[in-house]
Amino acid sequence: MSKNTKLTRSEIKRQDIIDAACQAFQEFGVQATSMDKIAELAQVSKRTVYNHFATKQALVVYLLNEIRTRTLVDVDIDTTYDPLRSVESKLLTLITAEINLYSCGHYIDLTRMAFGHFLYHPEELKRELDKVMAQETAFQRYLRSACEHKQLNIPDIKFATDQLQNLIKGSCFWPQFLKIEAPLTDEQKHHIATESAAMFLARYNNK
Repeated sequence: MSKNTKLTRSEIKRQDIIDAACQAFQEFGVQATSMDKIAELAQVSKRTVYNHFATKQALVVYLLNEIRTRTLVDVDIDTTYDPLRSVESKLLTLITAEINLYSCGHYIDLTRMAFGHFLYHPEELKRELDKVMAQETAFQRYLRSACEHKQLNIPDIKFATDQLQNLIKGSCFWPQFLKIEAPLTDEQKHHIATESAAMFLARYNNK
C-alpha cells in the first residue's frame, strides 16, 4: 500500500488492534493477554477485535508472519553481490539478522503460543508453512546473486537455506523455546554466526 493512500476506518482500527496486541504481548506476555485487554488498549469493542481476528492464535500467527517478513524478506539490506565486499562478510550480516530474529524472546513467546494451537490443527499449520516457504528471503536472494557471479556453487538454494536455518535454530531457537537453556548473550550469537558462516562457506564456496 502506498504511503499516500488514505486508510479506511476499518484499516485504522485493524492497525490499532495490531499495535495494541504488540504492546500487550510485550508487557504482559502472550499467555496472560486476553482479547479484552487488546480491545481496551486499542480502544475498540471486543466484537471489532474478533471481526478482524477470529482468535488470539490468529492474531499471533499474523504477528509472527509480519515479524518474519519485516526481518528476513523485506529487510533493508542490499542483496546483490558486491565484489568490493567479501562473501563471508555479507553472509555474516544476513546470518546475524536470522539469529537475532529466532533468538528474540518476543518472537519465541509468540511462536510458543502459535505452536500450542497448531499442534491440534496440522492442516492449518501446513497452510501457514506453505505461505512462509513461498517467500524468498533476503538471504536466498543474496545466495542467488553470489551464485550468478560464480562466488558460490549451490545446486539447490532452498535446501542450502534450510540446512543453515536448522543449524541456527538448533542453538538459537529450540533450546530457548523448550526452556532448557538461557537466552543467548551477544557474544554467543556472534560466535554462532561466525562459525555458521564458516561452515556454510566450507561447503558452498566456489573458490
